[in-house]
Amino acid sequence: MTNTMRLTKDWWKTEDGATDLDFIRAHEELSPLGRHHKCISSADLVTKFRERAASLNLKLKNEKAGLEKGGRKFMYLAEVEDDSHLDYALTIGFRNFSDRTLSYSTIVGTQVFVCSNGVCNAICKDSKMRHCIGNVDKNIVDRKIDLAFTRFIDDKDRIHGQISTMKSTKLTDEIVGKFVKGLVNNQWLGAANVMRILEDLENPERNDHADGSVMRLMNSASHITSHYITNPNQGAMASNFCNGLIMRIISPDYAPLGDVIDVE
Repeated sequence: MTNTMRLTKDWWKTEDGATDLDFIRAHEELSPLGRHHKCISSADLVTKFRERAASLNLKLKNEKAGLEKGGRKFMYLAEVEDDSHLDYALTIGFRNFSDRTLSYSTIVGTQVFVCSNGVCNAICKDSKMRHCIGNVDKNIVDRKIDLAFTRFIDDKDRIHGQISTMKSTKLTDEIVGKFVKGLVNNQWLGAANVMRILEDLENPERNDHADGSVMRLMNSASHITSHYITNPNQGAMASNFCNGLIMRIISPDYAPLGDVIDVE
């Protein structure tokens, strides 16, 4: 199999929409970090994700993955084929960190085609699983993957609704001001990235397809989080935060799909 993983700073990442399971198996680190610690193979998880999607007649495409150079942090995301929306696709994937920093958990999002931006809409709270002998040996991960796809199917209309709300809401100076205030109050992206978002927002060449809607702001935020935050997990968390912040500003009835950081 052709090596599709390329080293970018501290992470091996895919560049051409394929996931090289042989490469992942050769470089992932699965040694336990304690008596009750047991790692889950990320390559096996990708296989399980593909099999579960196929069983539900969901077609995954344009898979992307990132493996941290030490072999203990892995991120995976794939588009779910859907011809009903031509300008974006829903995505599903997971993060699998075996260094005791984060539990295994599912990520749900969107991929905007025109600007190639990925938006993390949710990191699903109820899909999390600790790396311990009991969980791994009892095949709890299989149930967590089943739950992830059930949540995805149940929530996909809500994600479409979020996108529709952003595309139908006019972007105003007031909305931008509240967004910047939320970022600054939570110190989530840092001053430099906040300025980059505002500068990108003024770039008509990249944002003209957004037609002056709030989607233009989300496009700029996701572009900056994906290009200037090199750690894929931190990028996903930042995108998730920006998505939740924008939705809270424009939609009083907004309820998060998964984990978000409070913006109050």
